Amino acid sequence: MAKPKRTREPAAPAQRAPSRVAIVLAGAVLGAAWGSIMWLIFELAGRESGVRGWAYLAITMAMIGAGVAAIFGAGAARRRGERLGPRLPFGRRRDR
Repeated sequence: MAKPKRTREPAAPAQRAPSRVAIVLAGAVLGAAWGSIMWLIFELAGRESGVRGWAYLAITMAMIGAGVAAIFGAGAARRRGERLGPRLPFGRRRDR
């Protein structure tokens, strides 16, 4: 008995990688949310820092979250083979 031929199914279209800016903004939002949770915990524990304390924690954690997202996003982009640095019209030329 002959085996039926396998038909090739069309490959799924390649998914577009998320924008680097979107990754960093998501990290900043998650960091700000975590800073707000930390502030709430501190407030419930008796430390009364008010709005200034909340702003300090939220902004600080947002900056840390954005930095971490940028590092991990750059690592993922490098694994995908994307160029990380900008293309500048000046600098070292490799064809000389």
